[in-house]
Amino acid sequence: MRRTLASLLLLLACSSTVHAEVLNRVVLRINDRIATLRDYEQRRREMVREILRREQDPEERQRLISQSAETVFADMFRELLLESRADQLGIDISDAQVDVAISQLRQNYNIKTDQEFAAALAQSGMTVQQLRAQLRNTLRVQEVRGREVASRVKVEEEDLRRYYRKNLEQFRQPEQVQLREAVVLEEGGAPAEERSRIASEIRAKVAAGVPLADAVAEYAEKGTVSNVIELGWVSPGDLDKNLETAVWKLPKNSVSEPVAARGGLHLVQVIDRRESRIPPFSEVSAAIQAREEERVFRDEVGKYLTELEKKSLIVAKPPEEAAGFRRYLAAAAVENDIEGLSGGATPAGAPTAAPVIDPTKPGALPTPKPVDATVPELAPSPPPPPAG
Repeated sequence: MRRTLASLLLLLACSSTVHAEVLNRVVLRINDRIATLRDYEQRRREMVREILRREQDPEERQRLISQSAETVFADMFRELLLESRADQLGIDISDAQVDVAISQLRQNYNIKTDQEFAAALAQSGMTVQQLRAQLRNTLRVQEVRGREVASRVKVEEEDLRRYYRKNLEQFRQPEQVQLREAVVLEEGGAPAEERSRIASEIRAKVAAGVPLADAVAEYAEKGTVSNVIELGWVSPGDLDKNLETAVWKLPKNSVSEPVAARGGLHLVQVIDRRESRIPPFSEVSAAIQAREEERVFRDEVGKYLTELEKKSLIVAKPPEEAAGFRRYLAAAAVENDIEGLSGGATPAGAPTAAPVIDPTKPGALPTPKPVDATVPELAPSPPPPPAG
């Protein structure tokens, strides 16, 4: 019995060792940087989990999942290529630089206290140390691109003007009206008939030449009418449909009939209007330049990665399901001043593992991953080839 038990334990130990060796086998080496099968599979699971969390359309969800293997491997390839180059250039990121990046992240997400920041990290399953490490690596890669790619981006004014001339309709602005309004409030406590009477009185005063702000002043003090709200320039589709119908054809300085909409009866005044037009080049040149510089930068990043690849020692042994990863390498995405924490760029339409916290995008933090999210069975990775 002892011999049988010992044999079983030895067999289990050998199986565990073999399993660990399989997971730790190197699937990608670029110069002195490596990625293991464990790295690849963990990132792929995270990507699939994120696709399941955010994508509602079943067909699109399945399409993204089916591409996840190749996309993840392409991401790893780009990252290691740039990280290796950062090593060669001796790029180091200081703690102070990471502190600035974290401050920007907190500002963009409106995180005011350390307690809120800790809660956000906990919700996203990260530690401060992990966040700092990812930001440090991101900033190193950015420094590489800044040094070796940014200088290649050159856009001539004549190119911008040529683009403008060829795409005039693209810049057409729709008909717009400039509006302000006051609302006879439902929450003011007045019954419906009283609200209608107040709205009619205000409208009559404005028609007689009284400024809208003066016409509503006494009612606003009582809390039955809002102060004047400047709506600014609006285009078709920007307003509640009933409001748009009531005001769109009104002449300048006139006030609409009272319109029932959210919050109460709306009185909308037309301040000005402008017809549909194509703005001159001077008004749109900055936007064209930014767009063209982004396009050129995107192209140059792709060329730069190809150049780096030719100069690097690369051994790629992707799992079978990721064998076609190179078709995603050509579409290197443009990242912002501080990239998302998910890592490398991804071609348009391909699945991306959303960052735990993206310091470039203000707004609410991403929804935490549900603990009961079911990750579909992924295609198995083939065992390593036999020795010799």
